[in-house]
Amino acid sequence: MAFTKKQITAKTLCIIDIGSYKLRVCGANFKNGEIHILWYHEKRQDISYFANNECLNLPWLCENISEAIKKLEQSSDLVFDNIIINYPFWELFLWCKSINYKRDSAHRDLTTQELEKILSSTEKLCLDALSDECERLYGMDASQMQIILSRINNISIDGHLCDKVIWKQWSQIKISLLNAFIPSHKYKLISQIWTVLQKNIYRILPSEYCMTKIFPDKNLLIINLWATQTSVSVKRDGELLGISKIPIWINDLVNKISKNSDDTKAHIINSLKFDDYLDEKVSFVKIWWDALGMSLSELLGRKTCPKKIYIWGGGSNNEFIKKYIEHFDFARYGIKSLGKSEFIHEDISSIISKMKNIKIEEIHKIPLEIYVLLEEVHTIISREWDILSSSLKKAIKKLWYISNI
Repeated sequence: MAFTKKQITAKTLCIIDIGSYKLRVCGANFKNGEIHILWYHEKRQDISYFANNECLNLPWLCENISEAIKKLEQSSDLVFDNIIINYPFWELFLWCKSINYKRDSAHRDLTTQELEKILSSTEKLCLDALSDECERLYGMDASQMQIILSRINNISIDGHLCDKVIWKQWSQIKISLLNAFIPSHKYKLISQIWTVLQKNIYRILPSEYCMTKIFPDKNLLIINLWATQTSVSVKRDGELLGISKIPIWINDLVNKISKNSDDTKAHIINSLKFDDYLDEKVSFVKIWWDALGMSLSELLGRKTCPKKIYIWGGGSNNEFIKKYIEHFDFARYGIKSLGKSEFIHEDISSIISKMKNIKIEEIHKIPLEIYVLLEEVHTIISREWDILSSSLKKAIKKLWYISNI
């Protein structure tokens, strides 16, 4: 019997990572299961463009992005019409939920039509629960939210994990679903940017989600220290429980120090890794601790906090924060823990193994934020013709307004 393999079309995409202080642009070709880096560039942003995680100068931001894309197209002699976007969303709500479903006809083979029906039913339960949480946390109802990401973490049939469920007979199925939302007005802002640039949004991908995918650890706490906020992600038993954002980080400490010091902000930032400004650090960390504790308590519920911790972002090179986290009092916030925390680092060898057509010395020029986005895009492309992924996409479109997932 002859079998034919579905040919996955090669894609050339531009990845835009919009940060409060830095704009990163990467062109890549995805072909035959490989990632080919075409060009990478980063540019400093004017700090006046953003305040409290809101874009204050959309025209200049568009101009910055346009210049970066033009450089990419000129250097690679290609036109990039499709864009992957990562934006510093403050109101990013991401949650994982498991749903049990019992079939009416266990003796019949499962068809694609029934699979879509099952996924529609389970996803509706998830979206209803997520809508309640969005309203509780952000004061927004479902009509004010835009879903940007939906994934099947895993499926188990009659208690056994399965990759293939079609044309099988079974009674009960357990589906673990992950969904991510942003406010509709933020989605409209992103759409405006690409309308101005006359480009198409291929996907909106939060780097906080993508970061959790590259680590083999099944239980992991990831803390991202941005200039203007902290994000907290928790993996338990191989699944992402959720992501929480804290509107506090290094800018707040720098501003606090500058009020009581004649030192420039640049000098303060460079000196944070030393034992300078101890009083301000202690005062700042107490406030940050409370916010971190409440966020972790919300994410974990009754679950135990992972022992392994990965810290990344612009503030991750400050050793003083690691020292404070090592002595973090989990019990004070009602969080169960497994003792002293262990800090881990990303495995650069895994990055090298993927970048088959780029020199090793160039790999170190690509920041981790870009790499994790590249990896997730690679996963999305490889699953475009996957039955489970396509069925979930069809199911969601019947339930919820969605442009790209």
